[in-house]
Amino acid sequence: FKCSRPCNPPPLKHKKLLSCSNCASAAYHNSACQRSHWKVHKRCCKILSKSLAPLKELICWNDKFVIENWKLFPQYHHPRDGGAKNKKESSSHRFSWWWWHPNHHPTNSITIQTIQETNHIWNVAVEQWNAKEYLRAMEGMQFALEVYQNAWKCSVGVVGKEQSLDHMIMSSDDDDVVMERNKVEDDNFVESSMILAKRLLFLAYCEMDGGQIVSARQRLVQCISITNTILYYYSSSSFTTTTHQPHITNNHNQSSAKSTLLLLLNDAYMELMLSMEEIESDKVLARHVANMAIANGNCCGWVDPMQRPGYMASNTIQLSSVPIIDSWNEQRPMWCTELERNYETILEEYWNTTTGMMAKNQWMDVGCGRRGSGHEDHSVVEGRGWKEYVLFGTGALDCEDDAPFTKKLLRQHVPDAVTLAQEGGGEVIFSRLSPRTHIKPHCGPTNLRWTAHLGLVIPKSESDCRIRVGHELVSWSAGKILLFDDSFEHEVRNDTDEERVVLLIRLWHPELMSRSGLASQLVQEAIAKKEESIQKRYNPPS
Repeated sequence: FKCSRPCNPPPLKHKKLLSCSNCASAAYHNSACQRSHWKVHKRCCKILSKSLAPLKELICWNDKFVIENWKLFPQYHHPRDGGAKNKKESSSHRFSWWWWHPNHHPTNSITIQTIQETNHIWNVAVEQWNAKEYLRAMEGMQFALEVYQNAWKCSVGVVGKEQSLDHMIMSSDDDDVVMERNKVEDDNFVESSMILAKRLLFLAYCEMDGGQIVSARQRLVQCISITNTILYYYSSSSFTTTTHQPHITNNHNQSSAKSTLLLLLNDAYMELMLSMEEIESDKVLARHVANMAIANGNCCGWVDPMQRPGYMASNTIQLSSVPIIDSWNEQRPMWCTELERNYETILEEYWNTTTGMMAKNQWMDVGCGRRGSGHEDHSVVEGRGWKEYVLFGTGALDCEDDAPFTKKLLRQHVPDAVTLAQEGGGEVIFSRLSPRTHIKPHCGPTNLRWTAHLGLVIPKSESDCRIRVGHELVSWSAGKILLFDDSFEHEVRNDTDEERVVLLIRLWHPELMSRSGLASQLVQEAIAKKEESIQKRYNPPS
C-alpha cells in the first residue's frame, strides 16, 4: 500500500511507514496521513481483517510450534515477542502435534481409534466420488476431517483463548513424551500425517471450487502446518536418534518423502494465494501469502511477494527479475529500435484494421476464448472494455492483407515472438483499452517471458493513463516501447476519455535465448505442471 494522495502535513523523508494494526495491508506516513485516508480504508479494513484470520492462525501455530531457531514468519512478529518466555522454553525445541493428542484432552482427543474411524469415512467418500456422487462425497470428506478442524481451532486459540496448550506440546526434555513419540512412530505416525495433509489439500480444492472459501483457507493452513511439522521433524536430531522405523531412516525413502512434502507445501501455498487473488476484496492479501511462502523456504519458487506467477522457472535456471526493463538495460532487445523506427507505418496499419469489414470483425473482447491463451483475462477487466486484434497465434487471419508490413517486420526482426505466439505460449496483438477502463492487479502465468508494448495511440493526459508493474508506475509514449516482466503484479488504468492502443508482443526472457532448446523444454514443463495441477483437483487421495 502506498499513500495515493498528498498528505497534510507532508511526510518526513526516509521514515518507515506505519502499518494498519487491523489488516496489515495499508501503510501511512504519519498519524495525519492515517486520519486523511482512514475514511476510505475503513470500508475494506473489516473485510480484510476477516480474510486475514487463517494467516494469523498459521502465525499463531508457528509461535506454539517452535520457540527457538525456527520461526517461519519473523516479519509478522514484534521484536519484543520473539524471545522465549523462560529458560526451560529457550533450552528445548517444542513440537506441536495439534492433530494428535490422545487421552490428554477429553473434548478433542484424537486417538488411534479416531484415525481408524475417519479413514473409513474418507474411503467411503472416495468411493462416492469415483461413482460421480460429488456432493455426497464432499460432505463425507468434510465429516471425516471435522475432528481435525476442531483440534486446529483449539490449537491456535480460536476456541478458548485462555485454554492451556500443554496437552499438545512435546518437549524433548520429557522422557515420558519421548516414549510416547516412539510409540507414535511405531504406529506409522509420519505416514498417516502425510495422508492427512493430502486429504486436507484435496478437500480445500473441492471447497474452493464449491465457493466455500473460508473453510478452504483453513484446510490449507492446516495442511501447511502439518507439512512443516513433519519436515522439521525429519531434520531434527531427535528424529534420527529415536526412530525405530528402518524404512524411514533409509536415505532414499526419506528423500522421497521430503520431495512429496515440499510438493504439498508448494501446492497449498499456491492455492492459498489464489484464494486471495480470486476474491476482489482480498487481492492485496495475496502478497502476504507470497511473503509467508518465501519465508517458508521460497515455496513455489517465489522470491518477491509482488512476483507470484503460477509457474516459476527456478529449479532449472535462475532468471533475473526486474519489473520494468529500462531503455539502457543491456538485455533490452535490439529489435525495439527497429519497431520504434517504423512506428508510423505500424500505426497506419492499425487504423486499417478498424475500417475494413473483414478486419473489423476480427476485433474481439480480451478473454473471449478465440485465442489460444488468456482465456481468463476478461475477469480482470473493469469498465468499458478491452479489445484485441490477433496478428499471430490462434484467431489470426490466414492472409497477410490486414497488416502486411507489420507482420513482415515482426517475422524478420522478432521471429521468436512469432513462433511463441503460434505455439500458444504468447500472443502478438493490437491491444485497445477503452476510456475509463481499469485492468485490475494480476500476475502473468510464468516468468519465462517478457511483454513489450509499442505505444500507438496514447491519451494526451499521460498521467491519467498508466501501468503499474510491481511498485513502479509508468506511462506510455507514442512510438516508444515499454518493456516489462508481466510475472510481477501489474495493473492498468485509463482514466481519460480517449482510447489507449499498443502493439503487444510476448517474448522469451533473454536469458533463455542463450541456451538452445531450454525455452521449449521449460514451456513443456510449465504446461505439464498446469495439467498436473488440474488433475489433482479430480483425483482424491485414499
